[in-house]
Amino acid sequence: MSNGHFSLLAIVMVGLSYPMTSAAQQHPDDAYYPYAGREERPVRLQTDTTLFYRAIQGPADLYGISTDFTLPGVALARRGCGYASERTQFSGIDISYRYLGLMRLLGAEEQRIAGLQSSPAPFGGAVSTTQLHFPAGEPLQPYLVSVRFSDRNYRFGSRVAATRRLGHGWQLTAAADFRTGRDLHVEGVFTNALTAGVCLTRRWDKQGELSLVCIVPTSVRGTRLTTSEEAFQLTGDRLYNPAWGYQDGRVRNSRVRRETLPLAAAVWERQLTASTRLSASAGVEAGKSRYSMLGWYDARTPMPDNYRYLPSYTGDRATEQAWLTRDPRYTQIDWDELIRENRMAGGEAVYALEDRVERLWDATLHLSFTTEAERRLTLRYGAQLQLDDRRNYKQMRDLLEADYLTDIDQFLVDDDTYGTLLQNDLRHPDRKIRRGDRFAYDYSLTTRSAEVYLQADYRSDRFRGEVLLAVGSGAVSRRGHYEKELFPGSQSFGRSRVMRFSPYRLKFSGGWSFTPRHYVELSLLAAAEIPDAEDLFYQPLYNNRTLTDAKAGRTYGAELTYRLTGPTVNLQTSLFALLRLDGSQTLRYYDDMSYVYCDLAVTGIGIRSLGIETAAEIRLSDRWRLTLAASAGSYRYVRDPRVEVLSDVDNTPVDRGSASRMGGCRVGGAPAVTASAELSWFGRRGWGIHASAGYAAERYVEPMALRRTDRLAGQGGITREAFAAFTHQERLPDAFTLDASLFRSFWFERSRLTVALLLRNLLGDSDMVYNGYESLRVRRIRSGDATFYTPQATRYSYVPPRSFYVTVSCRF
Repeated sequence: MSNGHFSLLAIVMVGLSYPMTSAAQQHPDDAYYPYAGREERPVRLQTDTTLFYRAIQGPADLYGISTDFTLPGVALARRGCGYASERTQFSGIDISYRYLGLMRLLGAEEQRIAGLQSSPAPFGGAVSTTQLHFPAGEPLQPYLVSVRFSDRNYRFGSRVAATRRLGHGWQLTAAADFRTGRDLHVEGVFTNALTAGVCLTRRWDKQGELSLVCIVPTSVRGTRLTTSEEAFQLTGDRLYNPAWGYQDGRVRNSRVRRETLPLAAAVWERQLTASTRLSASAGVEAGKSRYSMLGWYDARTPMPDNYRYLPSYTGDRATEQAWLTRDPRYTQIDWDELIRENRMAGGEAVYALEDRVERLWDATLHLSFTTEAERRLTLRYGAQLQLDDRRNYKQMRDLLEADYLTDIDQFLVDDDTYGTLLQNDLRHPDRKIRRGDRFAYDYSLTTRSAEVYLQADYRSDRFRGEVLLAVGSGAVSRRGHYEKELFPGSQSFGRSRVMRFSPYRLKFSGGWSFTPRHYVELSLLAAAEIPDAEDLFYQPLYNNRTLTDAKAGRTYGAELTYRLTGPTVNLQTSLFALLRLDGSQTLRYYDDMSYVYCDLAVTGIGIRSLGIETAAEIRLSDRWRLTLAASAGSYRYVRDPRVEVLSDVDNTPVDRGSASRMGGCRVGGAPAVTASAELSWFGRRGWGIHASAGYAAERYVEPMALRRTDRLAGQGGITREAFAAFTHQERLPDAFTLDASLFRSFWFERSRLTVALLLRNLLGDSDMVYNGYESLRVRRIRSGDATFYTPQATRYSYVPPRSFYVTVSCRF
């Protein structure tokens, strides 16, 4: 059980030869070269646009495309929504961001649709939807080889891709992406990753098409952790990483993510009749994801930035001096000391390195029919089945020279009441854990859903109307594979009660083309979605107890879009409003007010998003192009959710369900104001320059509902200052970055060689905060007989300073 929770900046490499999608915002440390897909000066076609009213009706996420690279590398929850609202689909199958780079290398094309605008995707996201497909035909340059060098996340990378016809209508494309090396800015951060994939296609003349895709990403990545501002100031390093330390004089990171998550997908399309086409797709994402962290058993925490180890708590000059001089015995994990303590323990581990393992099986079957009912009416209808099964357990990675660990609840060893109920697995008591063994917890969370939909798309020369209705049924359950002694029988072992939901989606879009260049569209949405399985259980690690009143999360939205397409300017502006209700969240933490570990459930979360997004692409001349984008919005919690806290050892209420003063708080990681600009020049003889600037303002830390309850803010905040400390939401400084890129392309008959240099954060601003979140913990301050409470310090992470990427690629 953890004392808190930590943010993780995942590391993912995306294509150097293709533009990147919104996954860049999700993983700000990604190394990528965003301009390779725009190395050549685009050719502007002159057409008779008066004949094409429908061309402007096609959806395009101009704001998202424009801001993928130009906004600063800070947390950016677009429209105040989480990243789950930005979905990527391959022929109706939801896929993860980790496959995007290889999908592009394999030749996939993409269409990006913003928000609620008209879309052929029946189950798109509320913020944006990216649809991937493989086009017909063979690329003009079927081979790619590239190498790259960077100072962030890795040192060296390479990519290869090849396409070849096999005969009888078959075509094979294979690609691989390799990265290795350590980060030059953040100690302990490194990447060793290889992603390989193949795409096999067969096409029959106008009769059918079969695509088989297999992608295998495997990676080992050292990560960094957030920490308090005190630790940053004491070390004088905004990129201070408490996750690593020295072992035998070598750097070792305790937080390492190891993943092997293959994706297999098959898509079959066939023309059934003159007016009806069938598309059937099936996809499976399976494998294991491991995340290591230190465990301590009836011992002090080994994490160096714990508040008890900082000078503000210890109050002694020696500790402060050790931090100021960057003594690694204080500022980093002392692996050698942990090993010494294990040696003195007589065989049983006091400290060990654990793996939190998630073994997933995510399968989707999507069946879709498209019928041209008449010249202007198109019907799309079908069904979708989904199975999301995730097994979670803890596995011993390194005993740190101890012999074994007894599989008991180490947090209850000194408990006078529950100290006799220690067994994590009652059916195998006092089991001795060796390296590679499972222990502590083992459970599965399963979500099943089935949905059917009907979508009608009507188009005339000027009008476009779309209506979508999707209904379904879903079920969520937990299965415990250990019987915990604290919760014997069905309380922890076997299947929990099944929670059933009825998701639905009702959407309307209507648009009018005033001219071939001016288009206005209004979209409305009402939807309900199945919550994340993790948020439906108080303690999914070893307890089958579910939320009393679990509800599907509801979303209501409206969006008004204006689109202009001209010979020199493309402009898109969207006014949007989203209301998300009945959200839920569960967390585990140590409660400093009651002195016990607790399970926290927050229900009835309501968030309102109001705002405007606008973007323009301006062709200043044949060689100069300017792209501008901006947004302004209000993203706030509009309800006071209910907070219920249960004791982790016996489910007794600690807080029976008080209201949290969340109403009016801002959504963390969602800047209220953003602006970006990019200027591009395509010169003669293959030269090109890009310069971009991004700005994000009115940013706030992630708020915690627990702090704003009467139990903490009311009882703990006995003074006006203390109450404000619990309820005030901290605003982060505005962020501004400047980037530049220079490239040169050389042509040799049918081949092209490109050399590029990308510089990020040219200003070298090391004080730019990526994001922050409030702590669940409370600090007790004793003064005589009185005890005062104040919230623990907010934890932050900062953006790396100036960094570079050098790429050399050849297409032939």
